[in-house]
Amino acid sequence: MNHQTEHQVLALAAMSMALAEVRRIANTGRHDADQVRHCYAGLLNTYEGDLEQLYGGLSPLAPGLRELRNQLSNPQNMDQTRLLIGAVTIERKLLKRRDMLQTLAQGLNIARSQAEHFGITHENVTARLGDLYSETVSTLKPRILVPGKREWLEDPRNARLIRALLLSAIRAATFWRDNGGSRLKLIFGRNRLLTTIDTLLERSEWTAAQDTDI
Repeated sequence: MNHQTEHQVLALAAMSMALAEVRRIANTGRHDADQVRHCYAGLLNTYEGDLEQLYGGLSPLAPGLRELRNQLSNPQNMDQTRLLIGAVTIERKLLKRRDMLQTLAQGLNIARSQAEHFGITHENVTARLGDLYSETVSTLKPRILVPGKREWLEDPRNARLIRALLLSAIRAATFWRDNGGSRLKLIFGRNRLLTTIDTLLERSEWTAAQDTDI
């Protein structure tokens, strides 16, 4: 398997997982605690060039891989597509704002310290990440618009969690770009991406089966 394509797929899977959680919260007011934790790990853990290691293995990214496969093979969920495009677009705009990147780096360091003290998904960590998004990314245009039900979107806790997840999706967009990802790759390289997704899912299932046997 091509190493670069594998990392492109893992980055897209991380984005897809975070954005699927955003939609879940916006439409139902609920979230998957495990998936949120893995999204935060990708945002707060130290990246040393290995995305699989960053997110804690393939199994944590399996929901994102399945979401991505569904979107690439039968792209009917336009809300998911618009959110993904929005994350990629905002990430590129961030590249031109060194002041904002510095603010983000400082804010993430504070969130890391909080995560070490309270736990990675503690409400204090979510609040810091949500506020950090409001102070930085939300000031860029065009803003990422999250569709959903007003009763859930206007809940302060949901709003902070959505912003934190959007921040993790934008971080994953950086991994996508750094590994050669582009809109053209999404359009013309779809078959290669789908093949890689299936290979990674098979590997994830095999690893999960081995862990169960142990």
